Amino acid sequence: MKQAVGARGTVFPKEFDRAGAAELACRLLMSFLLGRTRVFGGIVPFGVAFTAASGGGVWGVTALLGSILGALTAGSFGWSVKYIAILCLTFAAVHFFKASAPWWFSMAAAFGFTLVIGGVYVLDSGWEVTATVMWVVESFFAGGFVYFYETALNARGDKGGRALRASRAASIILLGATLLMSLAALEPFGVLSIGRVLAVICVLFVSFRGGMSMGCVTAAALGAAMDVAQGGLPFFTLSYVFSALIAGVFSRDARLTFTLAWVASTAVTVLWFWRFYRWFPALFETFAASVCFMLLPEELLARFSVYLPREGSGYGYLRAREYTRERVDRCSAAFKGLYDSLRVRAGDDESEAPALVYDRASEAVCRSCPNAARCWQEEYVDTLDVMNAMTPVLMEKGAVEAGDLPDRFTRRCNRLERLLAQINSEARAYLTRRSFRTQLRESRGAAYEQYDDISRILASLSKELGGEIEVEPELEKRLRKYLRGLAMDASVAVFRLRGGRLRAEIKSQSLKLLKRDRKWLDSLSSVLGVRLCSPDTGDDERLVLMEAEPLAVTVGSSAAKKSGESVSGDRCLCFRTDEGILYVLLSDGMGSGHEAAKMASGAASVTERFLRAGVSPELTLDILSSLCLLRNEESLESATVDLLRLDMFSGEARLYKYGAAPSYLRRGSSVKRVGGSALPVGFADKSSAGKAVTRLTLQAGDMLLMASDGLTAGKDDKLLRQHLASDESDPQALARALLTDANKATGAEDDMTVIVVKVEERA
Repeated sequence: MKQAVGARGTVFPKEFDRAGAAELACRLLMSFLLGRTRVFGGIVPFGVAFTAASGGGVWGVTALLGSILGALTAGSFGWSVKYIAILCLTFAAVHFFKASAPWWFSMAAAFGFTLVIGGVYVLDSGWEVTATVMWVVESFFAGGFVYFYETALNARGDKGGRALRASRAASIILLGATLLMSLAALEPFGVLSIGRVLAVICVLFVSFRGGMSMGCVTAAALGAAMDVAQGGLPFFTLSYVFSALIAGVFSRDARLTFTLAWVASTAVTVLWFWRFYRWFPALFETFAASVCFMLLPEELLARFSVYLPREGSGYGYLRAREYTRERVDRCSAAFKGLYDSLRVRAGDDESEAPALVYDRASEAVCRSCPNAARCWQEEYVDTLDVMNAMTPVLMEKGAVEAGDLPDRFTRRCNRLERLLAQINSEARAYLTRRSFRTQLRESRGAAYEQYDDISRILASLSKELGGEIEVEPELEKRLRKYLRGLAMDASVAVFRLRGGRLRAEIKSQSLKLLKRDRKWLDSLSSVLGVRLCSPDTGDDERLVLMEAEPLAVTVGSSAAKKSGESVSGDRCLCFRTDEGILYVLLSDGMGSGHEAAKMASGAASVTERFLRAGVSPELTLDILSSLCLLRNEESLESATVDLLRLDMFSGEARLYKYGAAPSYLRRGSSVKRVGGSALPVGFADKSSAGKAVTRLTLQAGDMLLMASDGLTAGKDDKLLRQHLASDESDPQALARALLTDANKATGAEDDMTVIVVKVEERA
């Protein structure tokens, strides 16, 4: 219904359609029922509250007329004049001042006018105790229920978070309870109360579809309303809550089982109160309500279940937190594995002994001395004692003099000055080497500890909720409503991963209800507003849905080992992350055979672990380079890395080339060469990162070729370009043909691997 704002901010209908007319009729009926609802023997506060909550304009006029009609039918004209005066004054105040007044003005108006006008009647009664108490209660009810009626009638509660949504749900229950209180007095044939039958049906429905908690809350509200309307013992409150509690245990069973549990629970409460009052009508009302509830179509229950708050709405936040923790745990495990492998490889560092100083000095000076046999054979023990006694001085001062030696040794040594000079020279070299080894050992130990520190830091961060995942509560709500419409009891989680890709998870024991429709995936795509795909990561009770990438990639590969070798020194792998990023990696170990294969496999394994853990390619390759440098203590250990990172949503790609052969991009009929100038990992430092990466955008129809250097063996790439520029569209066939011709041209002088990546639009 179209609306326009009046001069004082009041909303007036501009034109009526069927929905607008139906809403006016509903408000008129509700105000009529609330205007005639008498509680505690004679007060009628709910019509005043509803009129104040409806505001000014046509909605307020409708509520005012309905409430006046209700008051006129609830008692004599003289009795109803009081409420007509309160209603008219309240409507006038709200109509003229609500737009510029604070939010609590409607509550204050209803409370104030009820208090003032009611006070006149209490004064006339001589301040009789019961009348005075009812006057105060009526004033507070009239003002307090304005808040609940406003919350129930307006949609603002759906936009203010969990607290306001819960407030609106409670307000709707209170509105329904006060409406049923008016119908509770309708007892055809003096046997059944229409209001109580409807109340039992409502509680049955909420308990069955909303669960035990929601059912008990509704039962308490409606039971209290029926007790207030009846004016006796709190039988209905106890009966409804007890029945909702017992029957709620069977809310996930068949409807018949649930209903029988409700009937049996009501019978128990009737027997419980038997000595106070024989509540036969409650049994009849429960039986009538149970029959009506069983006859309700399943489609109708499913449709109205959409409007029920459900338990477990925080599952989405829980899954987002768990997903983040799983990613950080994988990254932590990767660092921990790296640290363990380096620590085991390091072993115990054997230091050079100081005795080597004397061995080298004597070899250079004493070998040609005529007295060498006497000093180093006949008097070997004495010479050795002299050297051992000289060692502390030498290590402390860094040099020795003749005065540091005993006289017996200086008298017999013919080359004392030369020997001391050589010892001091060797000592300086020894101390320098020892200092270098100490620094190197400390640096390596620090590097090892850094990886362990990173692992422990990530392990602690895994306990915290990540900031890169964005939960989508509105999409969760839409998905939950759709599943309830299929009569599915499910927990759902909808959130966006790093990079913005939508991920949805459905946990339910009734997934077969969803998949019985052949187009269930299209239906869910329509609900969430994006095209979905279902990776094979779920189980029988858990379904994982991902936003489908607009691009599809086909990868073909072919490999051959060097002639005379049993294994190839090349390693390649291809995988896709949850964020929709495709990685293609080709690594060529230095040399050939088993050692080269070991280097390439190690580089590929480390790179894959970190990339899957969510570490950026730049940081991953820096870590790999550091690893190779740390391992190059005695022998060179290196491998080339050719890495493609492709975003399958945008087509943005990056090629990282550390010592790798050039790649070739075919677009249409043209072929472009893409190379890099960085050294292989193990030789490259962080300053080489800019030389290693090439940024490009891949489009549908593009084909990218990655190959190890053995494919051309340093020769012309003319044949390679011709193959790539051909009309061949099958990546696997193209890779196989390239490898066959290269094998003929080069004679398999080196390991050869060809990878062809073709980009297409997803069908």
